[in-house]
Amino acid sequence: MNVTQTVSQQIERMKPGKLFSYQDISSYAEHSDAVVKAISRNSQKLGLVKIKKGLFYKSEVGRFGPMAPKSSDVIHYFTSNKQRTVGYVTGPALYYQWGLTTQIPAEVNIARSIVKREKAELSGLRIITTPSRYKKVSKNNIQVLQFLDVLKNIDRIPDAEIEEVASKLALRLKSLSSDKIKEMENIAVEAYTERTKALLGSFLETYLDYFSEKLHKSLNPTSKYSFSYLDKWKNAGSHWHLTCNKK
Repeated sequence: MNVTQTVSQQIERMKPGKLFSYQDISSYAEHSDAVVKAISRNSQKLGLVKIKKGLFYKSEVGRFGPMAPKSSDVIHYFTSNKQRTVGYVTGPALYYQWGLTTQIPAEVNIARSIVKREKAELSGLRIITTPSRYKKVSKNNIQVLQFLDVLKNIDRIPDAEIEEVASKLALRLKSLSSDKIKEMENIAVEAYTERTKALLGSFLETYLDYFSEKLHKSLNPTSKYSFSYLDKWKNAGSHWHLTCNKK
């Protein structure tokens, strides 16, 4: 069986709406040029729709014509690699998903443990991928990483009051196990900014009455970290070097 036949058989077995790239074809590693040519020459026959260079999906014809993949399937493609989780939704789409803002995002930002940056647009859904701060993204630590990402930008979330966002984050924090809290501390120290570590330290003290020695020791004692909301955060200035930047 030649490469063209192998490629055709593999695509024919795919479910309609499934996104794939050249690299997802089993014979690509050994016959990359032949795979690219086979897809290019037979894309119409195979019912393929090109999203961007090297990225396609197998179309399905419904009552009103060709149907595009579901948004969840598109997001799954960019957050997974060979059935392994490598990314997660972050930014404005996450704020909206967690109910922190009513502003509907124009795009979905995905942080991935892959250096390559990608952009794609499909059926009005614009995807932008960026390298994640923490390079060991897995299914088990997504919630922790998302929490840290939101906390990092807690005073920059559009159409949102910090106090309300903090209260909603506190509910999520209290649902986490002590092991997850420890994991959050470790990841923050390893991969996040000084300011984020300071915010997390004050947040843990305020909502869990827990003083993190690990976070405290990781901060430069002579540095100050700008934050626009200190009124109700415990020891924000004395322990965590946060300083109000309101004029």
